[in-house]
Amino acid sequence: MPRKWFLILIAGCWLGSLVARAEDATTTWRAVIPEPTSGETTAEQDRSPAAPQVPAAVESPVAEPSVAEPALTPDQQALRDRIRSCLAYYFYRPESTQRRSPWGVMHAIIGFGVDTSLLADDREVNAIAWLCANGPCYRMQLLAIPAAGSVGVRRGPGYQGHDGQLLAILAQSRVKIDYPLVVQGQRLSIADLVHAEQLSCRAGTELTFKLIGLAHYLDPDAAWRNDLGEAWNIAHLVKEELAQPIVGAACGGTHRLMGFSYAVRNRERSGQPLDGQWERAQDYLQQYYAYTFKLQNADGSFSTNWFARRGDQADLDRRLDTTGHTLEWLAYSLPKSQLGDARVVRAVEYLTDLMWRYRGREWEIGPRGHAIHALSLYDERAFGGRLGQRAEDLAAFRRVGRTAEVVERPLVSETPSR
Repeated sequence: MPRKWFLILIAGCWLGSLVARAEDATTTWRAVIPEPTSGETTAEQDRSPAAPQVPAAVESPVAEPSVAEPALTPDQQALRDRIRSCLAYYFYRPESTQRRSPWGVMHAIIGFGVDTSLLADDREVNAIAWLCANGPCYRMQLLAIPAAGSVGVRRGPGYQGHDGQLLAILAQSRVKIDYPLVVQGQRLSIADLVHAEQLSCRAGTELTFKLIGLAHYLDPDAAWRNDLGEAWNIAHLVKEELAQPIVGAACGGTHRLMGFSYAVRNRERSGQPLDGQWERAQDYLQQYYAYTFKLQNADGSFSTNWFARRGDQADLDRRLDTTGHTLEWLAYSLPKSQLGDARVVRAVEYLTDLMWRYRGREWEIGPRGHAIHALSLYDERAFGGRLGQRAEDLAAFRRVGRTAEVVERPLVSETPSR
């Protein structure tokens, strides 16, 4: 066989293997994502596709009391519309697998959860479905089968940045525990990922993201043994995390606080008392609520020095990062009755205005994803935004051409707040 045709044959086999891997994932995402539909686009290539079918969401993030909701005031309606106009801008600009690594796609997902779209191979797919099918992102695949079986998540640049990070993002997106994973031809599920994270629990290590994921997916009284035979449970995870500092932790410590919030809220949802480690975590959260507002800047933004001290740096990326992460934690954690607190509203207004006014800015994908999640959570809990139906809710704003009414206030304080 001439060398030329031999090389062509080899190339064809290689391309065939890629197609086979994609087709292996088909059974996961094709049942979730409708075929692309034609439609008009603007000069900015803003697309408003029909709402895709998405991975089914589970319970609401916080067990809310069953009470009649009062009608929104005109000010609340205006804030809701500004938030949704801002969210719509980002929602209809999906990320691409050609541009984003698995880490980048995970941070796109954190913003809109199960509603997140993704451009893959010139078509629009559901981002969670693609990632769980181990679809390539920037020619990188996140999932692997470890030697001991089960499922592994690759860690390093472009992959998972922390142990348990993927599970935490799936938990915060409220994807069901039986949702399928497809890895190297094997059909697994998120339950297998939960088990893998249980096995790798280690005392004295960062357990922040494991706590978020395991507290969400497991019963508060669940007990297990790691791969060393050591006994673990959720209370043990909380105790280990309480022994670690906030300052210096991932993203200023906001994720560690989120872990405590997940443990406490899911304990509350179970109807069991907040005793032992859960009581300690609840007291810790209460202290940090007060401390966070003490550090808040006059314009509504949160400290650009995280929880270390007051900070009001002018750098817009820093302000998005710190205010977005801090508000994300508060929007999830605070009792619903406190979401209308003037300090919370100022923070929501600030973040909305920042993201809208600089909507053409190339924000870093990580901080942007958490900032979007902050506004999505607030819209959901304060204004009834619907998980799994974001496309429907936000498309309504775009169809009638509504835009955010941005309050013309300085987005950087002229003088440091007291």
